[in-house]
Amino acid sequence: MSRARFAERGVSFVVLTGFALASGGVASAADNTGFANEVVKAGQTSKMSRAPINVGGVNWTGPTSSPPPIKGASVAVMPCPLAYAVCKYLFDSAKAAATAMGWEAFPIDNKGDPAVAQKGVEAAINRNVNCVLTLAHPARDIKAQITRGKEKGIAFVTGFSDDPRQFGGDVGYGLDYAAAGALLAAHVIANGGGGIVIFNAPQDPQFNARIDGFKDFVTKYGGDTKVVHVEDFSLAQGAPGEITKMQALLTRFSANSFKWVIAPFDETLTPLLQTAQQRGRSEIRGVSFDGEEVAYADIRKGGPQTATINWGLEWVAWAGIDECNRALNKAETGVNKDFPIQLSDKTNVPAPNQKYEIGFDFKSHYTQMWNAARKQ
Repeated sequence: MSRARFAERGVSFVVLTGFALASGGVASAADNTGFANEVVKAGQTSKMSRAPINVGGVNWTGPTSSPPPIKGASVAVMPCPLAYAVCKYLFDSAKAAATAMGWEAFPIDNKGDPAVAQKGVEAAINRNVNCVLTLAHPARDIKAQITRGKEKGIAFVTGFSDDPRQFGGDVGYGLDYAAAGALLAAHVIANGGGGIVIFNAPQDPQFNARIDGFKDFVTKYGGDTKVVHVEDFSLAQGAPGEITKMQALLTRFSANSFKWVIAPFDETLTPLLQTAQQRGRSEIRGVSFDGEEVAYADIRKGGPQTATINWGLEWVAWAGIDECNRALNKAETGVNKDFPIQLSDKTNVPAPNQKYEIGFDFKSHYTQMWNAARKQ
């Protein structure tokens, strides 16, 4: 039975994606499991997030030319909380791209607190920064700062979150988070399914998009695999807040009433699974996002985390610097169209001390383009 391709509907970068049976009918359990396995196979190879869900492969979807790099510019990079390894990696990647552009880059650590984010951006504005690049942090938290900064000619670019243009910013860009959620849902279905508990941090739009993609795929293709509970939590409360909620759920739901937990990123999944293990609930497995070492280590030893989603985070960060330069040049923005994702499980988890390798030299595309623009 054929399936319709992803139908993109929504804003330019946090895309809500729909799945549909091409025939309009109800698939059998075997059909659904077969389709889930097809999706898993595609996901195990790097794939572009906006490509059909069951098609693998990475290709360049970005620009082919650039305006000249602004000379001597500085960029403030505000990722998600720097205490998380994945957020630190986002900043380091953006800093490397800024260096290649010939710019200075410095971090803003929002600590998961909008008030802290606002103070950090205010300081960057007072420092006469040229661009504020937020990565996996919502622009809506800094609406007033965007207004004040734009009056001074500062560019505001957001990747991996909401669109700053609705608050007066320049451009939002990123990948299809819902597609990544669908890959994890396919993994769950292909590996026996069962009841699922979802943990979500709804303060960040990108987390909602990830979880919505997961839920949508389960609803369409899960059969007896169903979400039995959704639990919201705050990143600002850290692991202790999650653990308290998980303990309550383990008391509420008896053994085997759910077999899977999904969380918005790997470092938030770990305390949930550790709590389940401490309570003797060895039947509970987990999946999450971001391809962090804590996930890789668990996958290598056979669980309880069985899969994670790798993103082309470094590529996304380089694209953010490119978009900053375009905004400062009053050139077309939003030209970095898509980025790769990968489902990492026991079949392809990176070796110890190794990271996800995209297998595509995106950096050369940017550096050659920027260098050519300098010569114009």
